[in-house]
Amino acid sequence: MSREEGWQRDDARNARLFSGLLAAHGETARALDWGSAESQRLRFEVLAGIAPLAGRRILDVGCGLGDLLAWLRERKIDVDYAGIDVTPSLVAAARRRFPGERFECRSAVSGRLPRADFVLASGIFAHRRAAPASFLKETVRALFAACREGVAFNSLSAWSPQRERGEFHADPLRTVKECRQLTPWVVLRHDYHPRDFTVYLRRR
Repeated sequence: MSREEGWQRDDARNARLFSGLLAAHGETARALDWGSAESQRLRFEVLAGIAPLAGRRILDVGCGLGDLLAWLRERKIDVDYAGIDVTPSLVAAARRRFPGERFECRSAVSGRLPRADFVLASGIFAHRRAAPASFLKETVRALFAACREGVAFNSLSAWSPQRERGEFHADPLRTVKECRQLTPWVVLRHDYHPRDFTVYLRRR
């Protein structure tokens, strides 16, 4: 099985996982496998710290139920938004929740992504099994190719004091090293949650 075939299997497995969680928990943070709504919002706050987002075009990769859009609206941050996710049931729920907004069912590494000023991705690496470090690297390349100004993404951290079985925890320093092959303007944040880190990549 090729690396790409493994990634496609992971996409299908993740879609089954999150469809099951949505059926079990409804349109809540638990449907997206977050420990709490508070931890989800904390990650949004850190991702949004990459730059002032008002008036910018945003691509939300792994958009789930569109919770990032809801978070931005709560803070009256008006953006030109689009979201993608591999789970059809989540995309369908997001479309019902936000009529008229752009939500698409697709993988971040299957073809060219829509262009945006900033590309944000939260929680998309946690359940990868097939060559997960390579998937992270190639996904970040795809995200950066789609951005005009910058990318912010997070991952569970190899520095975490605890892990749950089946989760992928990326090495923060290896991740930063690979990101610096794309741009010298890289920021690592490991200061907001003991199990998680966020990376900012800027074009300048």
